[in-house]
Amino acid sequence: MQPIDLNWLSDQLVFVNIDITNWSGKKTLTPEDLGLDRSQLPPETLVSLGDKQLIDPEALKTFGSIRSAARRRCLAVGTRFMGGYAVPAAKAPALLAELDALDQRYQAARAAFLAGYDGQLAAWTRQQPLEWQKLIQDALVPAEYVGGRLSFAVQAVRFAAPDPKVVTHDGLHQALSGLGDQVFHEVGQLARDTLERSFQGKTAVTRRALSPLASIRDKLDGLAFLDRRFRAVVGEIDRLVAQVPAQGPIANGVLAALTQFFSLAAQPDGLRTWAANASVWQAPQEFLGLLDPSAAPPSSIEDTGIPAPEPVSASTVDADAPASIEDTESDPPTPAPVPTVDAAADPLTVPLKPVQALVDEVIASAEPSVEAIESAPASEPATDDAWFF
Repeated sequence: MQPIDLNWLSDQLVFVNIDITNWSGKKTLTPEDLGLDRSQLPPETLVSLGDKQLIDPEALKTFGSIRSAARRRCLAVGTRFMGGYAVPAAKAPALLAELDALDQRYQAARAAFLAGYDGQLAAWTRQQPLEWQKLIQDALVPAEYVGGRLSFAVQAVRFAAPDPKVVTHDGLHQALSGLGDQVFHEVGQLARDTLERSFQGKTAVTRRALSPLASIRDKLDGLAFLDRRFRAVVGEIDRLVAQVPAQGPIANGVLAALTQFFSLAAQPDGLRTWAANASVWQAPQEFLGLLDPSAAPPSSIEDTGIPAPEPVSASTVDADAPASIEDTESDPPTPAPVPTVDAAADPLTVPLKPVQALVDEVIASAEPSVEAIESAPASEPATDDAWFF
């Protein structure tokens, strides 16, 4: 791939950083809390006694939920970059409006929590066995401190290459060059989770299973200026959606084609190699609405020109599907092999020539994966010996 022109890219991307800190409601448990002789215990570098919970964890869940929502919204349109998110400039205003709304929710929850803080501490303490209540009371922190640990802030900036006369370091070039692979990795996480939840072992799925497909398409389409290979994947998604029946469950050859796509997308190396060799297919405009839950589908199956699928039992239809890329934090098991479909016996089967021809050779021919940016979300701050958690 050609080097990225930073001056051009600065007009395409906005760097969005979300700085949200939450209080865990915990404090480090010490040997003295348990009446133990510290000298008789292993060193703290070897063992830890854990934490003591100062307040009901349920009272703090709202703050974690809002932070997760903010991350999901950033990841839905952008990609992780230098501790924040690289977002297409065209989508930044809408994203920032959503983050502002989340900030308002956060501040309202913060005010309500602090107003009832003392009462919640007392209620939580009373729920504990009498002999352990002093352990909590001795560790309590004032509301003013807790308020300082609950914060929501967003920064959005444009970036550009430094003046070479001042700085010659190429770190920014390297980070930007890895954005394409980072996006493929994030797509792979969602594809793996989708395959496991909605497609493996199923003989039919509902249209709700297309939601992750829409998330992948929207993300890649918005970031297509970063990597030409994204266009090929978007075109393949459009081609698959064009085969989906307007009514009824998704089954037979269409289901097999979707399963095959998610199996390939779950392997970032494979999807990268396939996309580099695939031609871009443009979907008829009337089919693109199938990816939009708010759009009305064609009035009948005949409108799509696709034969109706065979009837299936309602028990075989699975409605569960992850809604967005950020919903996949862990690495699900390796996807099961995709079933082979006889095109001659099944009129719904549409050959995925680029996928089927490469799916077996793609992993062998792909270069080793180099993930430029750590995809896992940042961990919570470590507990210290005073009031910090």
